[in-house]
Amino acid sequence: MRYFIATLCALFSLNCMAQSGAGVKFKPYGFIRNYISYDSRQSMNLMGETFTFMPLDVLMNEDGTEDLNAVDELSFVAFTTRFGVDINGPLIGKAQSSAKIEADFCGYGSNNTLFRIRQAYVRMQWERISLTCGQTWHPMTIQVMPSTTGFSPGSPFSPFNRSPQLNLSVDMGGGWNLTAAALYQFPNVSVGPEGASYDYSRWSKIPEFYASVKHGGEHFTLGAGVDILSIMPRKSSIAEREVVGTDGEVTTQQVSVRANDRVTGVSSEIFADYKSGKFNLKGKFVYGENTSHLTMISGYGATDYDPTTGSYTYAPIRSLSSWFNASYGKRYVGSLLVGYTKGLGAKEDFISTDDFWVRGAKNVDYLYRVSPSVSYVANNLTIGLEVDYTVVGYGDVAINGRTNALRAVDNLRVCTMVKYAF
Repeated sequence: MRYFIATLCALFSLNCMAQSGAGVKFKPYGFIRNYISYDSRQSMNLMGETFTFMPLDVLMNEDGTEDLNAVDELSFVAFTTRFGVDINGPLIGKAQSSAKIEADFCGYGSNNTLFRIRQAYVRMQWERISLTCGQTWHPMTIQVMPSTTGFSPGSPFSPFNRSPQLNLSVDMGGGWNLTAAALYQFPNVSVGPEGASYDYSRWSKIPEFYASVKHGGEHFTLGAGVDILSIMPRKSSIAEREVVGTDGEVTTQQVSVRANDRVTGVSSEIFADYKSGKFNLKGKFVYGENTSHLTMISGYGATDYDPTTGSYTYAPIRSLSSWFNASYGKRYVGSLLVGYTKGLGAKEDFISTDDFWVRGAKNVDYLYRVSPSVSYVANNLTIGLEVDYTVVGYGDVAINGRTNALRAVDNLRVCTMVKYAF
């Protein structure tokens, strides 16, 4: 790790752009960023409390007089500071070669904060075709992405994921673009019987597939995409076998067997982006099936079990999510993000309330967020203030994952951001 950091420091000691004898150009970039945030309630947050997800449900004490999650907190962190290098290479045949490596300090070990890779890819660009190989943004994230002051860019309403992938983009002319990608899970992964793990994707041996079409003009972009994810929740299972003893007695024993079960989810999106001068309005609708790897409230569950083979049948948990984001300004920027998610549950009942797995909580009916922000931009310096009001409708855990809300639980987050870019 120290050698990697030393290499980045050496690159940043160069001028704004350096060129090697082989015609390779390096352009360092990055920023120092600090967040100070206040939460009125204990919440499910990621990345050291910076990535806000949703407030936790009511947790009463033994005598029912106090909600143990109604505790506010304050945090101050700087580990979202980022380093990156854009690399422009020579022509290879008729293709322009390029690459990117980008890292920050948001990776976590057991006792410390770790330097982690955000993006690392190689790209070949022909006249109308672009091929990217490596880790970068999931297409469902980057096609249209909210602009926020806080570290959480619209999640869990907007898909958030970076993954290793092969991504093909084709310029069809006339503003039309086709995108197709095959993706693998890491570091954003699905949930399952063993918690959140990339093993479900590895055992599946089938990549995630995404395809989209969009049309972009001078001011307006409109597009739609579909994503197919098929994972394998278990690599082994338990089956029952009848065994005949020497005395002729028949007994039933449990044995371990290989599992070949899988759950498949098909998700779709519609997105739009309008820009005119200092004004920008954008939004997205997502129908999701098992989108937990996209940092959304979703998952799947077991609907049937065959004891003779050890095979499980699964069903994805479905949801509808939407958001829109309006912003105006250049030096002084005002922005508003509104998001909403509705849980639809699975098409079939699960075996039990223990046999389904979600990112978030099992008893969420709906979730919405209203988040206004203001920012001041002066050359390299940006100072921002964001208010994030998030409400979750919690109820009892349902056997099909579709909960009816019995109570609304809210959290008010106030976040101040100071960033110096270079």
